[in-house]
Amino acid sequence: MDGNYMPLSTSDLFRIPVIYFFDLAPDGKVALYSSNLTGVPHLYILQTRPGSKPKQVTSGNDPVLFGLLSPSGDDIAYLQDKDGDELYHLFLMSGKSGKGEKALQISKNAYRTIGAGWHPEEKEVTRSYVAKKSCGLETINVKTGENFVLKEQNAPLLDVEYSCDGRWIACTEYGGGKDPKNLQITVVNRNNPADTFNYKFKDGSKEMLPSWSPDNKKLAFLSDVRGRNQVVIQDFQGKEHFFLVLEEGEEAIDTQEIGWAPTGDKVYYIVSKHSRTKLYEHPFDGEKTALPFPMGTVLMSRISKNGTRVVVLHSSMSSPDGLYLYETETDAVRPLTSRKYKVNLTELAKPESVWYKSFDGLKIHAWYLPAGHGTPSYPAVVWPHGGPWGQTYDKWDPHLQSISQSGFAVLAPNFRGSTGYGTTFRNMDLSDPGGADLEDIVYGAEWLTKQPGIDSSRIAVMGKSYGGFMTLMALTKKPEVFAAGVASVPITDWLEMYKLSDPAYRRFIEELLGGPPEKKEKLYRDRSPITYVSGIKAPVLISCGRHDSRCPIQPIEKFAEKLKEMHHPHELKVQEKEGHGFVRVEASIQEAKTAIEYLRKTLITHKPV
Repeated sequence: MDGNYMPLSTSDLFRIPVIYFFDLAPDGKVALYSSNLTGVPHLYILQTRPGSKPKQVTSGNDPVLFGLLSPSGDDIAYLQDKDGDELYHLFLMSGKSGKGEKALQISKNAYRTIGAGWHPEEKEVTRSYVAKKSCGLETINVKTGENFVLKEQNAPLLDVEYSCDGRWIACTEYGGGKDPKNLQITVVNRNNPADTFNYKFKDGSKEMLPSWSPDNKKLAFLSDVRGRNQVVIQDFQGKEHFFLVLEEGEEAIDTQEIGWAPTGDKVYYIVSKHSRTKLYEHPFDGEKTALPFPMGTVLMSRISKNGTRVVVLHSSMSSPDGLYLYETETDAVRPLTSRKYKVNLTELAKPESVWYKSFDGLKIHAWYLPAGHGTPSYPAVVWPHGGPWGQTYDKWDPHLQSISQSGFAVLAPNFRGSTGYGTTFRNMDLSDPGGADLEDIVYGAEWLTKQPGIDSSRIAVMGKSYGGFMTLMALTKKPEVFAAGVASVPITDWLEMYKLSDPAYRRFIEELLGGPPEKKEKLYRDRSPITYVSGIKAPVLISCGRHDSRCPIQPIEKFAEKLKEMHHPHELKVQEKEGHGFVRVEASIQEAKTAIEYLRKTLITHKPV
């Protein structure tokens, strides 16, 4: 390597703008997106012409991660919480000019909000909400300001998709069967909410993310009933349906609903294979075709009403987030957001797609980033992702690149329980969190020890959310494997987390652990890091947000208190104005720098016992 080479700084990497969500006006001429350009995520309006400059339309200290353009594109409905508590109010503002008119709060109560949708005539917005003891749909009349519960029930409703005539609302319902992993499509009559239709292939399968055909006669949704997520085209109020065929190793991803062509004879959807994705155009009477976006990961897409414009959110591990435009008339792809950065992207470590065998011979896919700075022998980090039902894609993540640029090799395994590798693989962690999936992490560390230039005595484990849980389980149950750990917003005690959770997260915990605590108390205790805290040997840094509603701070503080009583080397860092995952840029930089410095300090001085 060039002796004058200087690693890319953590601060510079985290100041590269991230895009959290976007929407597209029906005519395809305007995009609305959330980004942290100013250091706090806010909404921007962008004309879908290459070279256009974005206009910021929200501001303030509280982030805005999600917004929807009205069907005409004239107005914006968006969600905003307070300091990351994920209890959202709904706001309304004009989107015509982006002049910064003051937004109007139209919700009376702050709720966890999982989905939201505009009525096609723009008279109301309905959101799926989760309160302390119930879930349902809340409708807000944007003309009168009236808030009312359209439908209330125990099971969470995860989406809000109005039919094109406004008569029906299609949702994903988390529940509806005896099997705790059950998801089903529930369609609610807007004017008579007791009148519903359900689409379910078998108890325990997942039918999810519905979208309406332009004539309201069909629904497209995902189903895993055949062993992996596939697109289903279903006659509404009928029994006829058909599945769209995928190739070996492919799986439709569950990050967004399916898009329809205006003719109603083809759909657009995103497919993952080995944690890279493609956006497909799929006519019902022919083969699917991948649209020509760059290699990496498309996480979201939107199609204009006339079908001539497609906009996607794309990135890779070595290419930051960007909105890209595909126009059918020219068959060309062009970037919409700026690709100018303060860092030289060619200096980033290039990801390698690798496979290794776990304890039982199961093949585990992972991404490997070599150390981007320093000299052998390198320390290394195993990075289990959150979820657990997610995956580490070949997508932009400043955490991974910052670790690499700081002189650590990184292995990010898609351990059993990850999405993208079929239903059987995804369900392998059910009733077994911190069991076989933890062994996959341990065997990832073993894989690292066999790589040239890696110091096998200096391997750490580091993760967020479920990855933070895996970190603490690894340190407490496999204390001889890792020399240090960094756990961000982790789960430390499933029993206490369950007590502190709302109905949506209780459903998640019941699915993962196979039932509620009164039926599975022994398992809840056995899979909680706090049960094994006395076994820890390696130093650990724990970070969390004061207002985290998913992995609450109380159990984390109790875990740290036990470490203190044991006089075990540890640090606890609390971000006072953040929740589950830090979204303010300065908070993210502080967290990442603290973690990297902690690993440098501990891996230099500590050797596993």
